[in-house]
Amino acid sequence: METVAQVLVNIPARSIHKEFSYLVPEHLPQLDVGWRVLVPFGTRQAEGFVVSVHPPADPLVFAAEDVSVMKFIVAALDEHPWFDKDMFATAQWISEHYLTTLTDALRLFIPGKSGIQNKKIYQATTTADETVDCFFQNREPLYRELWLFLKKNGATDEQHLKKQFSATDLDWKKVLLTLIRHKMVETTGQVMFRGRPRYETQLRLISEPFDKSSREWLKLRPKQQRFLAILGREGILKMADLPRWELSRDMANRLIKAGWIASELIPVIRDTYAASGDQKTAEAGTKALTAAQQQVFDSIFLFLNSGEYRSFLLHGITGSGKTQIYIEAVATVRQSGRQAIVLVPEIALTSQIINRFKERFGDDVTVIHSRLSEGERYDAWRRLRSGQSGIVIGARSAVFAPVPNLGIIVVDEEHETAYKQEESPRYHARDVAFARCRFAGAVALLGSATPSLETYYQSKQGQHVLLTLEERINNEPLPPVTIVDMRQELKSRRRGVLSEPLRQMLSETLEKQEQVILMLNRRGYSTFVMCRECGQVLKCPHCDVSLVYHASSKFLRCHYCLKQYPPPSTCPHCQSRYIKYFGTGTQKVEEELQKFYPDARVIRMDQDTTGGKLSHEQILTSFSRGDYNILLGTQMVAKGHDIPNVTGVGIISADTALNLPDFRAAERTYSLLTQVAGRAGRGGKPGQVILQTYNPEHYAVCHGAAHHYLDFYQEELEYRRQLAYPPFVDLIKIVISAKKEMDAWEKARRLATQLTLPDPMPDTELIGPYPASITRVNDVFRIHILLKTRNASVVKARLRQLELHCQPDMYVDVDPVNAI
Repeated sequence: METVAQVLVNIPARSIHKEFSYLVPEHLPQLDVGWRVLVPFGTRQAEGFVVSVHPPADPLVFAAEDVSVMKFIVAALDEHPWFDKDMFATAQWISEHYLTTLTDALRLFIPGKSGIQNKKIYQATTTADETVDCFFQNREPLYRELWLFLKKNGATDEQHLKKQFSATDLDWKKVLLTLIRHKMVETTGQVMFRGRPRYETQLRLISEPFDKSSREWLKLRPKQQRFLAILGREGILKMADLPRWELSRDMANRLIKAGWIASELIPVIRDTYAASGDQKTAEAGTKALTAAQQQVFDSIFLFLNSGEYRSFLLHGITGSGKTQIYIEAVATVRQSGRQAIVLVPEIALTSQIINRFKERFGDDVTVIHSRLSEGERYDAWRRLRSGQSGIVIGARSAVFAPVPNLGIIVVDEEHETAYKQEESPRYHARDVAFARCRFAGAVALLGSATPSLETYYQSKQGQHVLLTLEERINNEPLPPVTIVDMRQELKSRRRGVLSEPLRQMLSETLEKQEQVILMLNRRGYSTFVMCRECGQVLKCPHCDVSLVYHASSKFLRCHYCLKQYPPPSTCPHCQSRYIKYFGTGTQKVEEELQKFYPDARVIRMDQDTTGGKLSHEQILTSFSRGDYNILLGTQMVAKGHDIPNVTGVGIISADTALNLPDFRAAERTYSLLTQVAGRAGRGGKPGQVILQTYNPEHYAVCHGAAHHYLDFYQEELEYRRQLAYPPFVDLIKIVISAKKEMDAWEKARRLATQLTLPDPMPDTELIGPYPASITRVNDVFRIHILLKTRNASVVKARLRQLELHCQPDMYVDVDPVNAI
């Protein structure tokens, strides 16, 4: 009697979230919870996740199902279960906590979110000649060309058709659809397995040494004898490297056929970061801990191999040596054979920490982030699952790495909002790290110079062990911060981007051949374009935001839908020619720097200059090497960089985040100011920081300039208490969307009524409906409802009962990082 498996089908459709029953074939008796399988689903084959296995006679499970009509599982996608029990338990926690489907949660643990790809294959049908001539009569030549191409080449996928016909004037896709509709072309589905390993061919001698007087040897041509001599000297040659030796593949194949050499396929690990850091040596990366570091490490050490879950918050000022404590904690875990995950908030921060860890641990380090190719991510997954690698470093998605023997998760810069995923499922990597560590009996180590208010409050309540580092390494002082009131600059008729004190600091620092980091949290050249005749600001036609001018590409760009437009010569509203560019972005600051400091070597680091896979690392390496003396960028220059020759830091506008209508605006401003100021004076040379602001009296600016976290924490905590915001309540944001604004409002009001009548939820305040701060994005209108609650479990139960997580036109954001 066959066994029946309950399978979640991995299809990104919110309406398909229930389990489906499939029979387990006899040749796959090993299938159990956690396996990935290939199953028939409708007219195609799909990937599925086995969530339970039962005998078909189980009346509690299959009372209403007819086993005789069930389909069989086609194949297993892996040689072992993909999800271990801790990964599966974490996925279930994500599903329950963030009100998402279990399928969506499990998908997070798969590189590329799916192990297969369904391809459409096209081929010409067999059609009588008179029918063909009749069809193509009075049609564009492309119709006949495309059909003849398919007839000649047989089954062809869309990629090859695109390569062949994308340069044509007509839309080849519409032509293809017409051919399909008239049955001139037929389509079939083909399942492609993703993430297959890459192999390379290696050559080796079958016998050695040679008897060079033998008849067989003398029969060889001189070039063949040279081939064998080189191979005998080198031992192994890769087929791909033969041109370097002026050897040919054809000659290699002949020698293989003649029995002189053998070839074998060797799996290749695709690793962009294989050459990062110096080669590991016995003492590489090892540094003696200071007394303060040792005291912190001793507190963590007690729990590293206990098999007991414990969470720590390491509050250490910038430059206090938090990274070295991470390294020592990971080293301790690795010595016991357990694995480690190290999270950083952004790709921009990975290069230096990767180098530090590679110097200590060599090839034991695997890097995972979203900009790696699919093949690289699969190879990284394989190394971890097989135990070839024991340390993962990466951005938020690395928290899902398949480490079967987890010992520690480090969350560096834990306060960063980049750890929050802004698309479904909307998880926070820090909280997922807590869950993984709980299930695995591992240590969660959070570190920050400016901990989030919630995490610091939790540590004060005893949820985490609070550890502190209050001094920099070698007792180096924190750099003094000079606050420049830009209102006074305007009164003095100095209207430039760079204030007089900032220009003076730049001159002094460059004269001493030291380096400067300048931060402006706006990219582009001008932040908006306005007509001075009618006052209209040029906005994106698809979003409720102004277009930003980018001088390098000479285009206006929307930073939300990413569409771009040529700048108009006249106003589209009144036809006036009085168009002016207002505001300041990083490109404009770069232009002003080159004007005042023509000999300065400026490198810019923002989203426009970091599109490549290793762009961040290349920019930081060049700057660290001294190729440039000014690094200008957005907030990605503010965190994690340890460059000894940087003695000057300029914060061009400290007010960017303060003016946002969000309850975390002050906290974000304080964190950013403190982090970027901490880049100065880390190499034994005194540093200085210039902070330009229009709000010099604001408590976030004042405490940030004074490096007083506890003073800021107390003041901000009191505001949160009075206004009932986290950490005193939980927030749940519901976003309702529609193509028409009135439809969005109608859905939102109906939902608000369902949530309040006839039975209001206890200890819960409903705010809204209210429009999102940017109501329209890419022609979709968004309306918000915000729930403040001290009884989150009851609220989540109500929302799950309404099945909001399955609705295509709304989503639920649990613990949102902003409420706007």
